[in-house]
Amino acid sequence: MAHPPLWLLFGAAAAYNVVAGFNSGGNLMGSFVAARAFTPTGAALVLLCGAAAGPWLVGTAVAHAIVFSVVGLPRLGPGVFLAAACAALAVLALSWWRRLPTNATLALVGALAGAGLAAAGPAAVVWDQLGRVFASMLAALVVGALSGGAVLAGLRFLLRRSGEGTPGTLRGLQAVTGLLQGFGYGSNDAAKATGLFALLGAWSSVAGRAALAAGQLPVPGWAIGAALGTFGCGMLLGGARIARRVGGGVYRVRSQDALAAQLAAGLTVIGAAAAGAPVSSNQTATAALLAAGAARRLSLPRWSLVTEMGATWAVTLPLAIALGAAAFALGAVA
Repeated sequence: MAHPPLWLLFGAAAAYNVVAGFNSGGNLMGSFVAARAFTPTGAALVLLCGAAAGPWLVGTAVAHAIVFSVVGLPRLGPGVFLAAACAALAVLALSWWRRLPTNATLALVGALAGAGLAAAGPAAVVWDQLGRVFASMLAALVVGALSGGAVLAGLRFLLRRSGEGTPGTLRGLQAVTGLLQGFGYGSNDAAKATGLFALLGAWSSVAGRAALAAGQLPVPGWAIGAALGTFGCGMLLGGARIARRVGGGVYRVRSQDALAAQLAAGLTVIGAAAAGAPVSSNQTATAALLAAGAARRLSLPRWSLVTEMGATWAVTLPLAIALGAAAFALGAVA
């Protein structure tokens, strides 16, 4: 495959992250909208404010992991980068069109693996690192769910005398948990897109290419800004579609449920980011919200929709791998 121009690579990375804003951003907004704490626009702005602090305070270990730990993007080159970005974009766009949130991390990791396999065979994929990514994602899902139920139980105990009679206070506290959940996204999921932009910046300079050859990834401030800006645009433009489906379709979310889920998911994702483990903020948030509802009453969540969402997550990885390989093959022929 001929090296694609730099502007096309930037465009593909930006488009991927805008659609991630549609999908992941909408899912993160769901509990806020369902609990009527914020409008979709208000929820998006609170999440973005929290996300802006994540990379600066937690660091960019996840950005390094997404560039080096799946297929070694610096070695495989721009053709694999473009194929993976386009394939991940297609997976997320299909999910958004169906109004079902999917795992943006699985979409990107699967697309990288598929493009790497097509470019250089099985040796291109760092299989043990890939396994660690999946293990950390499953762990975050379980921890988020358990934490969501535990936090709700604690809230219900603390508010046992007031019952549901303090919605105003709980909605106000969601401004705090919204910042926390946004911080978690900024420190983990946004770092994946930051890594893509930082890689493009490194490829464009002699010093950057030397750093990549030494196994280092320079992460300039503009790469963080590009990741947050494109994600924010997607969340504001298309996030409400997913937010209303998740927030209103899973079950009738109360303020206590939303607060518990936001707190549990935010802390779980931040912990994973501090360890350099790429996880999915939106999948963790959904697990925490479902666990909070099930802790209130097992039959409360709409399990048919939950099953449909789970099926979407399950097909994301093989679909992304197939599309990543197909995109690279088409680019090689073109």
